[in-house]
Amino acid sequence: MNNKLVRNLASASVAAAIAVAMGSQVLAVEWRPSRTQSEVGLPQTTVTTSAGTAVTVATSPAIDPATGSAVQVESSQEVRIQVTPVSATLAANAALNATGLSAQQLSGQATSSGLSYAANGQLNNLYAQVTAAHSVSGLLAATAPAAAAAFEATVGAPADSYSPIALYDIAASLGAANAIAQGGAVDVAITVPGVTDGTRMVAICWDRQGNSRVVPVRVSGGAVYLTVTTSGPVMLMAQAQA
Repeated sequence: MNNKLVRNLASASVAAAIAVAMGSQVLAVEWRPSRTQSEVGLPQTTVTTSAGTAVTVATSPAIDPATGSAVQVESSQEVRIQVTPVSATLAANAALNATGLSAQQLSGQATSSGLSYAANGQLNNLYAQVTAAHSVSGLLAATAPAAAAAFEATVGAPADSYSPIALYDIAASLGAANAIAQGGAVDVAITVPGVTDGTRMVAICWDRQGNSRVVPVRVSGGAVYLTVTTSGPVMLMAQAQA
């Protein structure tokens, strides 16, 4: 799909969704479709797990010098976490869609994003549902029922007082997943334009099986710090202000 068209569609539909969901409230940070497309700032390209293992953090896949192809991050032995924008997942799957094969046939196919066709599709489908949503509570009920059920008890505020501001896929390599499994949770910092210290934030995270959870985040130095435990889509949300 043409990226300009995606941005235009997102701008119109999300603006309408926010108006319905928020009424007279305004967002502390506005949704900007480009945030879901390509604006991924990483203030730290190396982080350390709580067990002391160093992890590389990147926004694009490594390239195999022997083949010139993108290294598939989730099958890599490197200790690496990849934060992938929607622009990359949309483009990667669009290229394979041109082959005429079905999504089932393409599911496990490696792509230029460094993720499988199925992993790209997980984020792409979420992006489509966010841009079409008419309320945040409805969006979470449809896409993240477990997170929706736990949201108010975890966050201390109803879901409709928050709104999505950015979407990414965050994938851990085999090496990083092993480090995390050994009790070494790792915090990845992402900068999102407009987010400043004091912005109230939360993340909804999914694993590759579609299970969802609410993940508290902290904002420091204008960066959002998210504890990564599994690979999958992440939706950052900011609280609206009266």
